[in-house]
Amino acid sequence: MEIIGQGRTADVHALDEGRVLRRYRDGWDATREAVVMTRLADRGYPVPAVLHAEGTDLVMERLTGPSLMDALLTGAYEPGPAGELIADLLSRLHALPGDGVVHLDLHPGNVILTAARGPVVIDWQTAEEGSPPGLDCAMSALILAEAAVSPAPYAAGARAILAGLLPALRTPALPHLPAARERRAKDPNLTAAEVAALGAAAELIRALSA
Repeated sequence: MEIIGQGRTADVHALDEGRVLRRYRDGWDATREAVVMTRLADRGYPVPAVLHAEGTDLVMERLTGPSLMDALLTGAYEPGPAGELIADLLSRLHALPGDGVVHLDLHPGNVILTAARGPVVIDWQTAEEGSPPGLDCAMSALILAEAAVSPAPYAAGARAILAGLLPALRTPALPHLPAARERRAKDPNLTAAEVAALGAAAELIRALSA
């Protein structure tokens, strides 16, 4: 199988033109993620169709289109509208009836821009039910802020996306920023340098929210 994507915890393999396999390397049970995605799809939220889930394997619809991150890097999408798009996807998610699902990792790399369906949100491993929507907003803001205070060449773009996101959020992120920072600091996938940068990232969010 051809690997077409790699994250910190999983690999994505192309099965054929219509299907992909997301396989977790850390033993994560993919069936829980599949249940959440299926429920969201039934409520009209844009997620990949789940075709099968068992153990660490999740077979899904193969989406055609660039990620929002790739579109930003190529100049096909502007940072300000990208921030507004993420805010809109968060608002639509939080407005769904039911148990209140939050994504907790919604950033440009987890949005696929499809021609047929528009923006589709992927990677629901961190999704929870019952957590406050503001925490979801704060997590998205913090992830962008981490990139904005990093030495990476896309730092300026990440700051511009964050500047577009914060005023477009329907649920304020700032009250939930301490909880988001605490959660990020406990993420085993972050390096020591990334954890150390969380303070500067939080300060940037406060500055842009003033």
